[in-house]
Amino acid sequence: MSAKVLVLSGYGLNCEEETLFAFEHVGLKGSIRHINDLIDNPGELDDTQILVVPGGFSYGDDTGSGNAFAQKMKLSLWDSLREFVSRDTLMLGICNGCQILTNLGLVPALEGNYGERIVAVTHNLTARYQCRWVDLKVGPSNSPWLAGVESMHIPVAHGEGRFMMEQATLDAIQDQIALQYIKPSKNCFPRENGGLEDPRLRGESIEWESANGEFPYNPNGSADDIAGITDSSGRVLALMPHPERGMFTWQRDDYDRLKDKAQREGSTLPEESDGMALFKNAAEYFEVAKRKIA
Repeated sequence: MSAKVLVLSGYGLNCEEETLFAFEHVGLKGSIRHINDLIDNPGELDDTQILVVPGGFSYGDDTGSGNAFAQKMKLSLWDSLREFVSRDTLMLGICNGCQILTNLGLVPALEGNYGERIVAVTHNLTARYQCRWVDLKVGPSNSPWLAGVESMHIPVAHGEGRFMMEQATLDAIQDQIALQYIKPSKNCFPRENGGLEDPRLRGESIEWESANGEFPYNPNGSADDIAGITDSSGRVLALMPHPERGMFTWQRDDYDRLKDKAQREGSTLPEESDGMALFKNAAEYFEVAKRKIA
């Protein structure tokens, strides 16, 4: 079994080429498909194992981020999408894709109730577009996308990334929270330096704690610091940060400091960075399935 990847494009989605590149980098094969072409040939999903809705600004976010694109998919592809998630497949929504999957009700889909929209991804509390690197901890979800991953340092780039929901819904999805924003613990900042010096500049490790809604660590004010959620199976993951923009060490915002530290220590930086883990896990998921069949 060799997993086939299909990355959607069209009407303002972007990062499709980077996203497909990430899957190809870990050994998978796939293609980029305009949403209209998939609507004309929905049977293509029958031999697809990984479906990805990448980031972007579909339809200019004119009717709310991801809403118009989600409606297009709902009206034209819903039966095919339901069939797709019923199989042993993986689905990923990044940024605008996260908004689209949430609007479609493919996450959190409590108790397999796909299609019910019970979570909103709405305007940042800052009322500003936020483009910055964030730190994340992996939540309690059982997502194969995040197997073996404890934390990530990848970027966000959105104006509407705030997860909102009723308290009862938040309570119900606790086991489906995939990623949460975190911040350095106050213990990391010595009082003699006014609490301002980043311990990473001193070559020291970081202790982390919940962002607790604090900007800029939580860049949008998301409830419970949520950055990503899954369906109940864990196979559908919707996240606002961009793993495809943090695949390699040289992409990181702190690359200069990491490089200088490595040179001082006589060590070599790894080529790959945190974002690549999601794509490796996707490939491994189907490799395990192939070995079980064999």
